[in-house]
Amino acid sequence: MKKILNYIFLSVLGTGLLGLYSCSDFLEETNKNTVTAEGFYKTAEGIESLVNACYAPTRIWYGKTVGYLLTEAGTDELLFGNTANGAYPYYDYNSNLQATEGGLIFVWKSFYRGINACNTAIARIKESPLSDNLKAAREGEVRFLRAFYYYHLVETFGNIPLRTQETVAPEITALRAPVDEVYKLIFSDLETALTNLKGVVAPQGGRVTEPAVAAFLARVYLTREKNAEALAMAERVIKNYDFKLTDDYKALWNIANSSGSTSKEVIWFVNYAENNTLNDYGRYDDLGYYWLWEGGHHGHLMFIPYFNGLKGWQYDLETGRSLMQYMPSKYLLDLYDETKDARWNGSFRTVWFANDANTLQPGMKLGDTIAVVSKRAVTDTYRKSKPYTIYDVNDVYQANGVPVIPRWRYAGLWKFADPSRSAKDVVNSKRDAFVLRLSEMYLIAAEASMKSGNTAKAAEYVNVVRKRAALPGKSEQMTVTAADVTLDFLLDERAREFVGEQLRWFDLKRTGKLIERLTKYNPDAAANVKPFHLIRPIPRVEIDVLQNKTEFTQNPGYN
Repeated sequence: MKKILNYIFLSVLGTGLLGLYSCSDFLEETNKNTVTAEGFYKTAEGIESLVNACYAPTRIWYGKTVGYLLTEAGTDELLFGNTANGAYPYYDYNSNLQATEGGLIFVWKSFYRGINACNTAIARIKESPLSDNLKAAREGEVRFLRAFYYYHLVETFGNIPLRTQETVAPEITALRAPVDEVYKLIFSDLETALTNLKGVVAPQGGRVTEPAVAAFLARVYLTREKNAEALAMAERVIKNYDFKLTDDYKALWNIANSSGSTSKEVIWFVNYAENNTLNDYGRYDDLGYYWLWEGGHHGHLMFIPYFNGLKGWQYDLETGRSLMQYMPSKYLLDLYDETKDARWNGSFRTVWFANDANTLQPGMKLGDTIAVVSKRAVTDTYRKSKPYTIYDVNDVYQANGVPVIPRWRYAGLWKFADPSRSAKDVVNSKRDAFVLRLSEMYLIAAEASMKSGNTAKAAEYVNVVRKRAALPGKSEQMTVTAADVTLDFLLDERAREFVGEQLRWFDLKRTGKLIERLTKYNPDAAANVKPFHLIRPIPRVEIDVLQNKTEFTQNPGYN
């Protein structure tokens, strides 16, 4: 099955802590008049619907506005674009990054809903009429998803409530479990999932598989500085399953290759459909949040420039609809050597063409180059010799890396472009969100090896990724040695490979480099970022309903 469709998700129960829901609420949505909730869960249809519901919250994070804000904004690789200036405090850690920020509330409630759906499913799968093998597989999927949600929550918020049983009524007291305790459950769930999904290795249309669990375990082990375990699990994915790096990095991102089910490099993905009714759109209407927080993949809107006012140009389906939420930092541009690394042209677009017959200048025709963004400085003589407009690095950035106002015209991150949409203003893309890729396993293996003192082995793993990225004839120039492999080098390499893929904030936090690198490379955030920003504020609405506020306190630094 290409897509896991028609998720049946449980509705909110009141406004109590965690925004959870009950069995009867689920029943009302699916089978209102013929069977009790307990009875429905004992049918194959009921338990399968419940398991499918456990996947739904993945779609509020991957390829979505809030997920990008919590993973790409406020990092060293991306700065805010024009329309994002002042709109969200995540970019520069200003004083508005507080417990009332709507995105944090949305993530908290959505992921705890997912956790409660998982708890409900775990408690009922054993009594379902599914075959023993299918019971084990479905429980493995659900335990993976519970660990997945808890990972995102604990890394974002620090100590959090730990729930392993179904919640059926609003809660008025709660305690925050220590990070170590949360991770104990995460590892337990993932280990169970790995056992239960043994042999389930073929793509499952977005369902969790054995290699997906192994790959996520590698990431989590690295996060917790369990380097030997991270290396072993990354090597397991590299050696034991039928994945391989796509030969052409740029082709990996072509919309024609955007199905996670058909890519040999993609280990696990969140699936999306062209039909927005299949993307859980409207499932969170009860939370009352911004429409761009739901629906299909929205990455194609976030990272591209806008050439308003340039005669002969207009935005259309091919250029993409730009919300100008993010632009690359000067640091990020400087990481790429476009003379040997295919990931520059594989990730960024720098040339635009005339497409507006009504405003064409004399001597120019449709399809001619109309604008070029250069990551290097060009001379006045060169600029005057060209019939198109050039925006060089000095037109886009000041010497200190601060972008020139307006922040409209820059190299566009093009990995998520979707010219297959039905019209230029359609915001939802069918592109699947690639959550775990094989190249990440190589770089996890490299980092774990380096941290274990084996830089030679680390270099070997890095070179697999870099040789794939090498332009023809440049493989040798892309090769690194053991002496080159440092933590900063690996962070640079991860930026080149994964920019925009919702890993960066976690990478910087995990390596203890967030403040150092923002101070050095992010001129918007340098003056504001503080140590307490390594975790986000607990949503105020969740604390306000509690009767034990003296025990359940806010994270330091936030109001």
